[in-house]
Order: sequence, then C-alpha cells, then structure tokens
Amino acid sequence: MHISTRHVSGAVICDLNGDLTYANRQPFKAAVDQARQSGCQHLIVNLEKVRFIDSSGLGLLALAATSFRALQRRVSLLKPQQYVREILTLANLATMIPIYDSEEEAQREASAPVRA
Repeated sequence: MHISTRHVSGAVICDLNGDLTYANRQPFKAAVDQARQSGCQHLIVNLEKVRFIDSSGLGLLALAATSFRALQRRVSLLKPQQYVREILTLANLATMIPIYDSEEEAQREASAPVRA
C-alpha cells in the first residue's frame, strides 16, 4: 500500500493506493498517528484507489475515528469504490464515519462542529 498525505483548508487528506488489510496496517497506522500528532482537526481518508478492505482495515478505520473523536476531532472517508462501500455499509462503519463522494464536500465538514 502506498499512502501520501496533503494538507488542504483545515484538513489532512490521506490518499491510499492499494489494499487496506492486516498486511498493510503499519503504514496506515503511521499516517494516522502522524496526522493526529500534527494537530490535524479533520482527517480525510481517500479510499478512491483502495480495491479491497478486510476486517483489520475496518478496525483500523474505526480506531482512527474513535481516537480522533476522543480529541474532539473528526475522520471522514472519501470516494470508496463500490465494493469497498458495500463492505463499509455491511460492517455498519458508515454510521460511525461519514462518507463523501467529493473532496469539496468533505472539506466543508472541516469547519463544522464535531459530532459527539
């Protein structure tokens, strides 16, 4: 998995490329930790180029959202492919982490109050 990060209007976007699985957990955890430690208020995880996500990947997303929420910060998901979106929905993760289809829409949320 390849992860690149970019800073945009009050948020950090992590662009993921590859599978979000147990085998690729360390790079994802490192990117999330770096964003959290930098004071990032809104982490947007771009899933557009993620082809597959397993239960470990789902757990990583849930942990990221929980740790950010504990700090009154937010995590959002961006543009998951249809298969990945179905997995997120089946795992009920879509109720915990908002999913956006456009970067602009996700960025607008950076200035909104954090949901409890």
